[in-house]
Amino acid sequence: MEATAVSLTRTVLDGVLGSVGTAMADEAALLLGVPREVEFIRSELQMMQSFLRVQSSAACSDGGCYKDTVRTCVKQVRDLACDLEDCLLDFTMTMHASRGSWLQCGGPDLAARHRVADRIRLLKASLEELNQRNQRYNVFAADASVVAVERSQRFNVFAAAADGRVELNQGNPRYVIVADHGLTAVEEHRHGNADEEYQLASGEEHQDIKRDDETKQLVDLVREQSASVVSVWGMGGMGKSSLVRMLYNDRDLIDGFDGRAWVTVSHPLDCTDELERRLRKQLGVEDGHGLRAWLGKKRCLVVVDDVSSQEEWELISSCLGGKGAGSSRLVVTTRREDVALLCAGEKYKYKLKPLKLDEARKLLRQKVYKHDGHEMTNDMSDEADLILRRCRGLPLAIDTIGGLLASRPKTSREWMNLRKHIGSELESDRDIKRVITSSYDGLPYHLKSCFLYLSIFPENHEIRFTRLLRRWMAEGYITKPRDMSIEEVGWRYYNDLINRSMIQPSEKARDSMAVERCRIHGVVLQIIMSKSIEENQLFIMDKHCNEAPQSKIRHLAVTKWKRDEEKMVSINFSQVRSLTIFGKCPPSLISSKLRLLRVLDLEDTVELGNEDLKYIGELLHLRYLGLRNTSISRLPSSLENLRYLETLDVQDTEVTQLPAGITKLEKLRYLVCGINFANDLVEKTRKNNGAGRYTSNLFKPLTDMVSWWRGASPSSSSIGEFSTVAAPQRIEKLRNLQALGMVHITQGSKVASNLGKLTSLRELGVDVDANEDVKKDLCSSVASLVRLERLEVRSESLEFLKDVKKPPKHLTALNLSGRLSSLPSWMISLNDLAKVKLIQTQLKRGDIEVIGNLLNLTLLALWEESFAEESLRFGKDTFQKLNLLYIEGLENVSTITIEDGALPLLENLQVTKCNNLHDREEGLSSVLSLVKLNELVLKSCGDKPELEKALQKQISGSKSVNRPKLIIGKSIVTKIS
Repeated sequence: MEATAVSLTRTVLDGVLGSVGTAMADEAALLLGVPREVEFIRSELQMMQSFLRVQSSAACSDGGCYKDTVRTCVKQVRDLACDLEDCLLDFTMTMHASRGSWLQCGGPDLAARHRVADRIRLLKASLEELNQRNQRYNVFAADASVVAVERSQRFNVFAAAADGRVELNQGNPRYVIVADHGLTAVEEHRHGNADEEYQLASGEEHQDIKRDDETKQLVDLVREQSASVVSVWGMGGMGKSSLVRMLYNDRDLIDGFDGRAWVTVSHPLDCTDELERRLRKQLGVEDGHGLRAWLGKKRCLVVVDDVSSQEEWELISSCLGGKGAGSSRLVVTTRREDVALLCAGEKYKYKLKPLKLDEARKLLRQKVYKHDGHEMTNDMSDEADLILRRCRGLPLAIDTIGGLLASRPKTSREWMNLRKHIGSELESDRDIKRVITSSYDGLPYHLKSCFLYLSIFPENHEIRFTRLLRRWMAEGYITKPRDMSIEEVGWRYYNDLINRSMIQPSEKARDSMAVERCRIHGVVLQIIMSKSIEENQLFIMDKHCNEAPQSKIRHLAVTKWKRDEEKMVSINFSQVRSLTIFGKCPPSLISSKLRLLRVLDLEDTVELGNEDLKYIGELLHLRYLGLRNTSISRLPSSLENLRYLETLDVQDTEVTQLPAGITKLEKLRYLVCGINFANDLVEKTRKNNGAGRYTSNLFKPLTDMVSWWRGASPSSSSIGEFSTVAAPQRIEKLRNLQALGMVHITQGSKVASNLGKLTSLRELGVDVDANEDVKKDLCSSVASLVRLERLEVRSESLEFLKDVKKPPKHLTALNLSGRLSSLPSWMISLNDLAKVKLIQTQLKRGDIEVIGNLLNLTLLALWEESFAEESLRFGKDTFQKLNLLYIEGLENVSTITIEDGALPLLENLQVTKCNNLHDREEGLSSVLSLVKLNELVLKSCGDKPELEKALQKQISGSKSVNRPKLIIGKSIVTKIS
């Protein structure tokens, strides 16, 4: 993972060059008196980009092998690049201020002018010193795999010699480019021992646990007549190679083959000559026969271990014949889902999942005691379970920890001590570190910084995609191409990390049929976190840290903070880019010292008061401000100073009014506020109603009249007091908005008509408490928002939505809360609609049939009075793509019926708070027909013993292939084994 420093620096530089290459920058540099220095730094940064890009490639191709001197130099280049960016951030502010009077001679800003100019000159001197230091210690001595490239003072472009090496110019060697692509010692080692490769496990996995169920499933796939290629995929250390080795040595299976071979792919794979040579030798291919022809003629079992990219598979497939290999079988292991899909198709793609708790216990006991017959004491078993929880079913981690425990005294105290320091133990283990490092090194350049950024979040923390995406954007980690939005690029990055098994979709994400939350495996986190800390990128302030770092900090995370004012005072905040707090917010931490802060993430922070935000207006570089789920009730007026702010998230706070200057923030892309639309929305708003009883319905007209007379919008909501934020007037000035809501639109407001001018909007949430004219304006605006993908509307009555003439045709999510006599006629035309969530809509059977005919619906939530009749019926052949069905709070419903052919893809069915369900089989019938069902939940529906028995019987006889489980309350009653 030596390329870590390189990738972080490269990301920094990509963002810097764009801001210093403009005419405005040249003008500001001239006014500051440093035009030559700025041009020098600009040119140096461009060369740094090239240097760091190539050094990263060298680190990856050489297995992360750097000389110590080169590693130190790369780190120094990175630190200096970050200092350059810090300086240029100040320069950027100066640049924008040059439009006005900031750069006028004299006045109170003269000192700031000199500060920026002096710092630019000092950084130029630092660059020259780095150059001299590299010469002094001969850092980049050319050898068989490294060739020096020298940059002349005239920045000449170097021509490559005929042999592929790069000629040296006259001058001082400042940057070095790796040009020789010969085999390194690491690669030569990988090519060695080819004849014995079937005994190996791609250098990553050597667990001895038997996985009988998985082995049987894999053997069955290989035996299928049409299964030319079977792929096994999962994150590094999951045991892919170990599992395939069991298949490879299965006597009953291999008796049906004429021969077998195992090859591990070497990286990078430029050609298949060596791979083909090894396969021919193992399979005994006769001279004069081609390998593809041999595999077509004979019946062979070939394992191709550790395919890392689609390009590698294309090469291998052309060599082996891929799906055209006749009666031979190819088994491929990979860490990437897209590679697995390309190799074998959806049917023969096998995902290896983490070990279950019983399997994990067995593996740990086996590693600790070496042989059977030993039983752990109860307290040791408890400690073992806590350790296994940290390993999260990853066999390689369990194997490693088991080896450590085997060499220590068998006492619960000793095991507890290891559990407390498990992170450092895993990080120091060479095998597990090599697995994680190889996965990291295989990432494309642009993903490395995005991945390392996850080390900010604590272990087991579920990371919301939108939170991560908007932070990546604020840090400058995402570069927007011409033909895609930055959100689309971020979504691609995110899915790529999941596809490569670097991060895992959370259980909550799977329950909602969207990868909207993720987590990073604890073992992986420990290793990348230590690397981030080592590179001075991250400092974690928690109860275990003993002293503040003396070096620069770019990212500061506060977790489980203990009162230690002295330690906090000793931290240099001047270069911190992001501040993230988990738990309590230390007093006085948010101050003007955080001058270069880009990300301030206080989501879920406790004991956070309005006074803690008093310095917000001085953090001029702030791009992300996250206050979600805190007790903040008022935003400071100085918020209008944050001209670079892109994200303001005050959802689920007590904020009901935005500062008047909010519309000055022209770079704002995400304005997120109000109460989140969820199954507990009604409960939350009722609670807020209780908190705001002084504005009851009796006095509401009077308070609205007073608010209108004062020129302000009332802050109350049609659903409940304090549940939404008053929509700011002149909202149309925020033309970059991508997401807006939940905002409150009231009587006489012009906001409804002006929303149509926000043509970039992709997400809109409104709470409407207005007259018919305002509602018509809103309908007109919604029709004009052609990019809209998510729409949420709350109102006492939603009948006005039927007046929308032409709804946005690309809507993928629709949330409605309020009464409807029937669904709008335009809803059936929404072919992209995937999620529908309803509250208090009082729909009827015919409306359910309309929803059931939506072509791409995957999720339906019928919450709290959304359906008015007694019998809820899912008609024949409806809901053909629905995966998730939530039914909650339907007090009128007595029977739920699923007809033949309905819900063929349903995986999760949850029925809660339906107290009037009949206590017999008719209460919830025809579950047997749900062949894809994975989980059925019935809870908080009152005492239903007969219904529960009937469901247990139906589940036991289910035809589902996914081993469905029945959950009543919090207990798993039935699970097919």
